[in-house]
Amino acid sequence: MIRVVEKRPEKLDGFTLIEGFPGLGLVGTIAVRYLIDKLKFEPYAYIESSFFLPIVRVHDGIPVHPSTIYIDRERKLLALISEQIIPQAAVLPLAKAVVEWASKKGIKRIISIEGIGTHSEEKSTAIYGIACSEKAKKELLKYNIKPVGDGITSGVTSMILLELSRQNKIIGYSLLGNVKIAEDYKAAASCLDKLSQILKLNIDTKPLLKEAKKFEQALLKHLKELKEAHENVRKFEESAHPLMYT
Repeated sequence: MIRVVEKRPEKLDGFTLIEGFPGLGLVGTIAVRYLIDKLKFEPYAYIESSFFLPIVRVHDGIPVHPSTIYIDRERKLLALISEQIIPQAAVLPLAKAVVEWASKKGIKRIISIEGIGTHSEEKSTAIYGIACSEKAKKELLKYNIKPVGDGITSGVTSMILLELSRQNKIIGYSLLGNVKIAEDYKAAASCLDKLSQILKLNIDTKPLLKEAKKFEQALLKHLKELKEAHENVRKFEESAHPLMYT
């Protein structure tokens, strides 16, 4: 079971939801975390699921939910970020739960931030997009975002876009930063610059570029620790499982 738990439910008609799950280049994670910190979003809700690994990050002595939704009421923005890699079995149920909740709350738009490896000679600042509908594609073109013609996309974001295309109520698209070796943070900054243009925000990404290595190393260290913890939990369960039936 997956559900969105709101600490104090509010009307969210007309809000835009920005999501960043761990993916290629950690672009979504870096960009959305920076956005939350810079615009001073407040915690609003969290996603509860039995699919999540029994691994919880502790911040300032308090456990943090694996997937949290933050709010900026003045700008009518929500930001969804995950503290851990989403297990494969949870990808589709999570996407369905997010889209169903967004639809019930009257959210008008979902923008996903991710990385893409193009292997092209284009600048690292190039931004691509995948839209859930023709209407959403027009918004991409309006802001000079190059739609991905043919290819493959995966993960939670891909399933969210697919769910949005089925219900055709919420405008949804992804901003894809052009990931190159050791330039993940540049792709994240490029996505934030484009997001700032679309939503008329005032986000200064210079500090992100300046502190890029620190951000990147901290995130990589965190995800490595999660992976190691996951392996330890799995090994413990495998070793303990036979004992339960002896």
